[in-house]
This record gives sequence, C-alpha cells and structure tokens, in this order.
Amino acid sequence: MKNQLLFSGTIIIALLNLTGCGEDNSSTANTTDTTVAPVETTTQNNQDSVAQASSTTEETSEAPVSTSKTTKTASNKTLASGTYCYKANTKTINAGAEVNINSNNRVNGKITGTSDFNFIGASDNYSRTFEGTLTGNKAQLTAETRIEVEILNYQGNWTITESSLITDKATYNKVDCSTLTSTSENDSALYNNPGDRTIRVKFDRGASSKTVKDSVIRGARDIYLLGANKGQQMNLNITSLEDNAVFDILSPNGQTLQQEARNWSGKLPQNGDYQIVVGGTRGNATYELTTEIK
Repeated sequence: MKNQLLFSGTIIIALLNLTGCGEDNSSTANTTDTTVAPVETTTQNNQDSVAQASSTTEETSEAPVSTSKTTKTASNKTLASGTYCYKANTKTINAGAEVNINSNNRVNGKITGTSDFNFIGASDNYSRTFEGTLTGNKAQLTAETRIEVEILNYQGNWTITESSLITDKATYNKVDCSTLTSTSENDSALYNNPGDRTIRVKFDRGASSKTVKDSVIRGARDIYLLGANKGQQMNLNITSLEDNAVFDILSPNGQTLQQEARNWSGKLPQNGDYQIVVGGTRGNATYELTTEIK
C-alpha cells in the first residue's frame, strides 16, 4: 500500500513539472516570502512608532501641567495689606480708585470720577464705595454707586491684583498713589477732573466760621481744604438755588466721612486738611457753603 501511494505521488509531481505549475508555485512561494517580510517589518515599525509617540506624549503632557500650576499660584496670590491705587480712562469712565486691604484680608475703598454709562456724550459725577473680603485675587464685595441723583447697589466679585483692578464696569490699571494726591494742596485726584478747583478756606481773624458763595458746572467739583485738629467739632451746611448742590467730606488720610450731604456735624478723627468736595446733583449748581470749626 505504501509503495502505491509513493508512486502515485511521484507521477503527480512529474506532471506538475511538465506543465510548468512547479515554476508558478515557486514564484508564489517567493512572493509569499517577500510579502511576509514587509508585514513583519511594518508591524515592528508601527509598534516602535506607537511606543515613541507614547513616550513623546507623556513628556509633552507633563511640562504644561507644571507650568499651569505655577501660573495659577502666582495669579491667585493675595495682596499684602496696604493701599493700592488704580486709574481707568475709557469711553464711558474716567476715574481713580483707592483700595485698602487689612491684615484680615478685608477690603474697602472708593472709586470717583466721571461716567457716561448712558452713552449720551455727557459725563455725570460718578462715585462708588465698596467693601468685602479678599480671597486670592477675588474680592467678594458689596458696592454702592452714585451717578448724579441715582443710587445703585451691587453685589459680586471683582479681581484685585497688584497691576490691575477689574470691576463689573471697567479695568483700572495700577498707578502710584502719589499721582492721586496733589502734593501742593493735598487734594485727592479721585476728584481731579477737568474743571475741578481747589480752594483753601481761611477764617477771618477771631472767627470760627466762614460762608462762601460760588457755582460749579456739571461734571466738575469745587474742593475746599479746611485745616483742623483731632477732636474738634466741624459743622457744614450747603444751600443752592435749585437744591442741587451737595458735598462729600474726606479726612486727611483719604477716608470718606460723609457722601452726598447738605448738612453734617461731627468730631474730627485726626489732625490735618479735610476736604469738602462740592458738586451738583444735576446740571450746574449755584450754592452757599458755610463751614465752622469749634
């Protein structure tokens, strides 16, 4: 049986060689060998590429994460306690800001200048007082805005950094606090707008009070400087033809003692020049201001 199978196989092989099928099979075999090699090489190359790409991705992803953390830490740094000053000059706001931060990260301050929030081309007297808590560079605070006779209340977040103050209305850029105060008259530049005037109040010999009559145009202020001592009593009163003149009072250190008042009396907290800032609540204002120190 084995011999018959071998013989039959020999005949088949011989026939294949005679018909040329053996050459085709050899060519096919060679083709198969040639095809197999690139497949193995390509697979290896792909594996190498994947490994290299993975390594590159790991190296690339680590660096930005570290940089991002560093940037975030720096930008969120809470300012040290002290006073910081800023100014903004945009199409709608021309104002200065003073921000005070204490050791407990409590923040307060004032923004004063002119504004045109209605985009009508006419600037109105604009002031904001604010207070709140500073966490990182975010201040959670309440603010009161006065635009002429309007009073607007606001609660929200502002961003306070050494270089800028970003409110809900504008971005204020850092300035030297000395630029907010005129060294010659010690008047706050929070009120230094075109048309503002600074006037020194001098009592007549033997007198403790003085009345001045004047007028102030819309958008401008008359700033009266009155020297007094800690513990003295100051009495102020202003009247106007159209009942449209009011005053703010600032202590020598810039603290606001009263805003938008027509009458005020109080004990003075420190020695120095006090500012009585007179402005109109609507249009031009003709007024009489009486100051008294006891």
